[in-house]
Amino acid sequence: MTQLPADQPPSDPASLYPVSHSLRVRWAEVDAQGVVFNGHYLTYADVCCTEYFRAAGLPQWNVVATADSPEDTLDSYVVRATLDYKSSARFDDLLTLRGRISRLGNSSFTFECRMERAGVLLCTVTAISVNAHQGVSRPLPEHFRAAVLAFQGEG
Repeated sequence: MTQLPADQPPSDPASLYPVSHSLRVRWAEVDAQGVVFNGHYLTYADVCCTEYFRAAGLPQWNVVATADSPEDTLDSYVVRATLDYKSSARFDDLLTLRGRISRLGNSSFTFECRMERAGVLLCTVTAISVNAHQGVSRPLPEHFRAAVLAFQGEG
């Protein structure tokens, strides 16, 4: 297992989170009080993860692994997601989503997304994904591991 930079409250979050993506809260994402409905934070984290993969040069959606090459394919599934709310996002807020992979296991990885408004932390999402092929856990592909370590300055 590869533990990436320590999980600590950084004075400069950008130093630990190599991806930053802006997202404006839309009307369809809020309740009658103008507060973002809690389930949308998972969607925001998914947007951030997609941007992370794009920035790291990793294909988000691989061709389905064949029986003779599952070791070369990342076919990941979120198996656990936790959200830690600090404050509410509201309609028309401009959010900054910051993302990183904080842990690389044998067959799993942990993605963290930090959501801020004007530098104020609103929510963090931690999602654990497992690489699997036809329901069987598989080691993370070496090209994935190498790309993450290089992108985050660890390899």
